[in-house]
Amino acid sequence: MDIWNEDKVLSLLKKLGIKRYTVDHEAKVISLYDLDDLYPIIDAAETLQFVEIENGDIKLTSIGKEFLKGDVNKRKKLFKRQLKRLKVFREALKALKKQVDEHMDREFFVELFSTHLPEENAEELVHVLIDWGRFAELIGYNADSEEVYLDEER
Repeated sequence: MDIWNEDKVLSLLKKLGIKRYTVDHEAKVISLYDLDDLYPIIDAAETLQFVEIENGDIKLTSIGKEFLKGDVNKRKKLFKRQLKRLKVFREALKALKKQVDEHMDREFFVELFSTHLPEENAEELVHVLIDWGRFAELIGYNADSEEVYLDEER
C-alpha cells in the first residue's frame, strides 16, 4: 500500500470535510483494513499542516480546508507551499539548484537521507520526495536515467 500517495491524503481530507472525528473512527470511515495503515496517512496530512490532532480527535486546519476546496491547480500550489516548509524538500531543492544542469542521481538522495536521517527509511523518503515533488511540480524524475531534476518555474 502506497501510504504516502497524495491521493490518500486527499481522500482523508475529503472524508473529514469540516467535521471532527476520532482517529479510530476515521479508520472505519475510510474503510482501511488495518488501523496501522491509517496512521502514516494522518501523519502525512499533519506534516503538511492539513489536519491537526488534539486529544485523539482529527480535524481539518484552515490550510486543509483551502486545499480541499481548491481545483487541481490551487491544490498543487498549496501542496508546493507546504512542501517548501519541510526541511527535506528545502535541502533537496538546494542540492539540485547547486548543480549546473539541476539534475542529480536518485542514489545521491538515498545516501543523503541514510546519512542524515538514519532512523528513517531512506528509500521511502526518496519515493516521497519524488512522488510529492512531482505532484507539486517542484521536481521531476527520469526513471530511465534515475535522475531527479528541478522542475520548478523560475
